Amino acid sequence: MVMGGSAIQLLAVTLVCLSISPGHLAHGAGLQDDPVSGDAVSYLDGSWTARHEAAGPSSGCDYLPNTDYNNGEVVHGSATANSPEQCCTLCGGKPGCVAGVYHRQHCWFKTASDITKPMSEPNRTACKVIRKPAMPAIELRNANVPGDLITDLEMAGHIGDPLYELNFKNATLWAYGVWNYTKSVSLTEEDVNRVKAYSETGSDMLLVFDGIKMGANIYLNGKLLGTANDQFLRYHFSLGQAMAAENGLLLDVGDNSLVVSFDESIDTGGRFMACTGGWDWAPYTTTFEASTGSATFTRGIWKSVYLVTINGGGAAIEHVVPQIFYTGEYPTEALQPQKHSDFKVDVIVKFYVPQASEGTLSVKGEWGASVKKQISLPAGSAVSQTVTLTATAENISLWWPAGLGKQPLYTISVSYAPSSTGQRNAVPVATERRVGFRYVALVTGNDTDPEYVKKAATSQTTGSMGMFFRVNGVPIFNRGANMIPMEELEGRFNVEAYARLVQSAVDGNMNMLRVWGGGIFLPNVWYDECDRLGIMVYHDMQYAQQGHSPKNTPTQDAELRHQVRRLSHHPSIAIWDGCNECRVKMGTPTGIYATFVMTVVAEEDKSRPLWPSCPAIGWVTGVHALDATPAGATLTTPDNGETIETHGPYQHGGGFPSVNGANGPAPFSSNIPITVTKVNTGIAYKNVFASEFGCSVMSSFESMSATLNPDHWSVHGGMPADGNCTKGHCDGNNPMAERNYPCDNIIEVYFGTDDKFDTVGEAIFKQQLYHCVLGQALEIKNNIETRRSKNEFGIIVWQFNEIWPTGGWGSIEYGTPRPGQVIGGRWKPLHHFYQQSIFTDVTVACGGDGLCYVKNDIAKPFSGSVLIKAVAFATAQVTDIHTESLSLSSGPGVTHWIQANFSGVSGADQVIVATITSALDNKVVCENVIPLTEPKNMKLMKSNVRISTGKENPDHTVDIHIEVDHVAMYVTLTTMAPGKFSSNAILVMPSGTTVQFQPFGLLYLALLQTSIRVEDVSLYM
Repeated sequence: MVMGGSAIQLLAVTLVCLSISPGHLAHGAGLQDDPVSGDAVSYLDGSWTARHEAAGPSSGCDYLPNTDYNNGEVVHGSATANSPEQCCTLCGGKPGCVAGVYHRQHCWFKTASDITKPMSEPNRTACKVIRKPAMPAIELRNANVPGDLITDLEMAGHIGDPLYELNFKNATLWAYGVWNYTKSVSLTEEDVNRVKAYSETGSDMLLVFDGIKMGANIYLNGKLLGTANDQFLRYHFSLGQAMAAENGLLLDVGDNSLVVSFDESIDTGGRFMACTGGWDWAPYTTTFEASTGSATFTRGIWKSVYLVTINGGGAAIEHVVPQIFYTGEYPTEALQPQKHSDFKVDVIVKFYVPQASEGTLSVKGEWGASVKKQISLPAGSAVSQTVTLTATAENISLWWPAGLGKQPLYTISVSYAPSSTGQRNAVPVATERRVGFRYVALVTGNDTDPEYVKKAATSQTTGSMGMFFRVNGVPIFNRGANMIPMEELEGRFNVEAYARLVQSAVDGNMNMLRVWGGGIFLPNVWYDECDRLGIMVYHDMQYAQQGHSPKNTPTQDAELRHQVRRLSHHPSIAIWDGCNECRVKMGTPTGIYATFVMTVVAEEDKSRPLWPSCPAIGWVTGVHALDATPAGATLTTPDNGETIETHGPYQHGGGFPSVNGANGPAPFSSNIPITVTKVNTGIAYKNVFASEFGCSVMSSFESMSATLNPDHWSVHGGMPADGNCTKGHCDGNNPMAERNYPCDNIIEVYFGTDDKFDTVGEAIFKQQLYHCVLGQALEIKNNIETRRSKNEFGIIVWQFNEIWPTGGWGSIEYGTPRPGQVIGGRWKPLHHFYQQSIFTDVTVACGGDGLCYVKNDIAKPFSGSVLIKAVAFATAQVTDIHTESLSLSSGPGVTHWIQANFSGVSGADQVIVATITSALDNKVVCENVIPLTEPKNMKLMKSNVRISTGKENPDHTVDIHIEVDHVAMYVTLTTMAPGKFSSNAILVMPSGTTVQFQPFGLLYLALLQTSIRVEDVSLYM
């Protein structure tokens, strides 16, 4: 396998990452779930031994193009497949199938008799199953838990970077056979005696796995404890029950052998991360689960493993589930501090009880409320007790979304003390959760109309006027993006990277992130940071298509209940929905999302709005119409209705054969200048929530080049194009064909046809990627400016982050601290545009005819001024076009229209700059550079941009002074140092400007000074 990375980039990132080793990134408190709480918790995380057991041959295929067997006879059945490799896997898992024949997403299974009749058939590929010799055993003595197999193999030197070139397609070591992860568990005599006394005293010890990815059997001292087949379910095993069973578990004082045996033949039913092994922004592998056809990649014990001790007569706390309800009338105005109604806090405690137990349950809120309750617990798991606390306005402060206020959090402490009478060695067990007080309503009708509010108060049918959220009575303009997993490889998870990603959302003026349904339920640190920083979370259940649809099984029921219980204390989670793009319709296969998935969610969390799917058109029954919280009745959806939530459009990259992209030119309109039309805006008018739309994009040279051989530093890879490209597969070995989307059409629309796509080298690759990332920024900027001129109260872009350096969709680059990357992700130009104008609370934009708007989308009045001017490229002359004072009432959706005179403005010679200044502090709150033509048509002078880097400031920022000879458009700074720039992709006048480099954590000044570089449009003209 190819080893990856250029020496320069490896050196630079080694400086950034210091002693961080990719094999140890998955450790840290922020990545651990809240554990099952007992008398003691002992973690088994750290170094395990992983061994490949060559228990049987691995499946593979010889691929014969233009070949079929026994055409016309389908004796053995067929299946849907996306590539010949998937057809091979499906055949290999089908008894009696010796070859598959692949053609246009069809896979026909052929028997030994069939293959005696080969025939020539154009465009068909015969996948003849072969049985490879068993591989020699491999032993990894320092495998990491939490972690994953592929990362362990890389750390042990058996493979190179799996994301380098096409390494992710070489599955020989990780995909086949049985991998056993082994840990020696040391038990004391007291531990063993405690387990032995299970039947007599109720003492016990639980073995807990917070997360296992892909099918695995769990053995202790050779005794099968159970099978894990759901990545999102926590598994725990009672050692007392296992020992008490017939032919039960035997434990030793001293070392005991714990084995997690991963076996590809174990059917998971698709209950693992749906984008594992490929999505249109993730690397497509060549391995698949036989039962579902779902692509696979790595496997492993991706979360913590631990032992929980339970003394005789006691119990363990599995979950603490606070549900917070506002007790006042439905608010359509902001709740006032100290004056609003109380909140009711139902604290649901779930216990594991080895034998019936009695004792005292104590629940205390940090705001001063507390309850003690004598309880009797029957034996069992998920034994439930509920305690109710009250939080009065005098004792709490409200939690607000970012930009509207603070985010105070309060600790709820829970303990259970078994009664002393009749109990042996029982001690209290305790745990805690952090909560915030807010009331979230999903609004689908005109709640500014008192008659509607009165009628909706007794209705279970959501409205069709629009879709927006209220928090604490305040209507919200939600702007943000869709969060995908940060990694394909769980062993690379990094606490700081997850935290930094949320901070970048807030710094980019976002107030909502959607957890997309084809990924994972994210680590605790991510939700904690959303709580702390005021990011609202729109949360899909983890269901998508391509083999990852739900089934009403005990396992999936348990998964849903576990995750809702695990996460429901987070005030940032604003809404649960069933799935990604599944359009829930009763009486059809998607009806299961209402009858099963969201029904389970509603049973577990009655405090939050529910939504059928993303997108959706609403509910007929089952929720309170005013806020979409569960009403206790059966959930049903309409067959059809008004469109109030949208996905799309999506501007796909094209022009070069790839696993996703169009082969042809794929031209599109630049939308420069935008078209603005006066419309009525505000929450009293029909409105829309856009929860997905986007434009594909690559990343910076620093990010992309680190996973490519220098011979392939070109958007076309410097080699012949691959052939027969279908979804997820191309015939050939061009690494750029596997980087998801090409960028030819995006570059050509905005920058013309001079980028020499077939040329290879550092200089041309930098040019191509600068044009690509800036093209995406302009496409989305124009899209959002058009949307904000209308009546949309949700603008959630597809997507937020990247899962690897590729042709993806994000505004934040791949953020794992690997060669070429910045921890948490380098900002692309689009993210700077969010910060500078398109996601500001008050914004301004103009159409080509001079019709401009100023929009106040925050629930506060605004006073200030707007100045619209034209800047001449050749002379730097500034001409004021329009200025006026502003006095806007509280938003969102308050629009002030301006008709500016653009008759003397030429887009080729000038650019519009519109600036909004606040009267409160005389600060600029929005500066929008508005082109009236594409950059390829601008008559720019060579700007000769020069930069100088200053010393470290007291706040650890560094001044970067920019000088130019002529007006410079979209001046963009890039560095290997972890951090961002205060402004970027900006217009710079000949007078120059200064921006600040703002480090992510520690400042690496020397790395900043040696790696910083600058680009602008004129550089590549």
